[in-house]
Amino acid sequence: MTSIKFTRHVTIIIVISFWLLIPGYNQEKSPTFNYQYFVSFIRENYGLFPYKNVDWDSLGRHYAQYVGEETDPDSLFRVLSLLAENLKDKHIWLDNDRFAYNHSLGRVVPVNRMDSIFRTRESHKNLDLIRSKYLKNICDSSGINDCLYGMAGPGIGYLSISRFDQDVRKVNSTMQHIMDHFRDCRALIIDIRNNRGGTDSSALTMANFLVLSDTCYQIARIRKNKDNEDYSAPRIWSTSRKSRPFIGQVIVLINRYTISAAESFSLALKTQPHIRFAGEHSAGALSDAEDGYLPNGWHFTYSTGAWTDCNGNIYEEKGIQPDIRPGGNPGECQNSDPWIDFSLNMLSMPLPPSSVREDP
Repeated sequence: MTSIKFTRHVTIIIVISFWLLIPGYNQEKSPTFNYQYFVSFIRENYGLFPYKNVDWDSLGRHYAQYVGEETDPDSLFRVLSLLAENLKDKHIWLDNDRFAYNHSLGRVVPVNRMDSIFRTRESHKNLDLIRSKYLKNICDSSGINDCLYGMAGPGIGYLSISRFDQDVRKVNSTMQHIMDHFRDCRALIIDIRNNRGGTDSSALTMANFLVLSDTCYQIARIRKNKDNEDYSAPRIWSTSRKSRPFIGQVIVLINRYTISAAESFSLALKTQPHIRFAGEHSAGALSDAEDGYLPNGWHFTYSTGAWTDCNGNIYEEKGIQPDIRPGGNPGECQNSDPWIDFSLNMLSMPLPPSSVREDP
């Protein structure tokens, strides 16, 4: 499962229906009770309704006709998944010991197939190939943020970031060490394809080593209560330029599996004119997400609020768009990565005199 960002716990009040008083009734196992619990919980806590063209109550009533006290667990799981699919939200997961659902999967999937699905996604960014072909097996790695880094060409550094950890102090120390490694580089490739997300604070800590200005890039609002329009005071996120930032060209690689905090990281770097993005659109799931549990023990996650850029643009569903779309599909190439090849070719071209930047 894609790693997610956690926020404060949200509670819900469930009104107990009259049928809970029936002798022998077990509400924890009841299909109708669990269905109504999910509908009510999402109605009262989901943070993106103002940006979704859905009538949740109407959908809840529609799918309720397929749930009764005789509904078996597998059928209930499928009905809940069909209901959730209307939100088209990759931060909504539903899983139990047999099945998993997420919009990125597009269907209900047996849990025992999840490993093979994620292995297929790994083909879109083959780290073994990158390590051997492009870094010549001369590279370093860090468990903090799952980083892999080395020289991909003369004067061109390569940094892969697979997630964004919570410990900002360790992230800052790790990124400082990596940037010291790249101190003589004239260009960088930052590869956040398949990045599973993490925390925005970690993403910002890394982004600050790459930016040349202090710039607002993100506004986050958390839904507060049952009123769909009632959000917390906005939290403004801004970059903070380091005293000696990296001043060369930067290409950031993104793909459809770049999600959550990795998209916040992208928004931070999108504000910088010396940084270009290549690849395909990102996942389109920037909000924080939080865990929930149905009375029967099934686990789910949901988006808690709305994340926009500082102009009010929201990127849910559509994702962040690249500046350049290289040809080729890394997932179909076994002996090369066409997007890294493209980036190396671009960064190997001499800059016109007007594009050469002096150290601020």
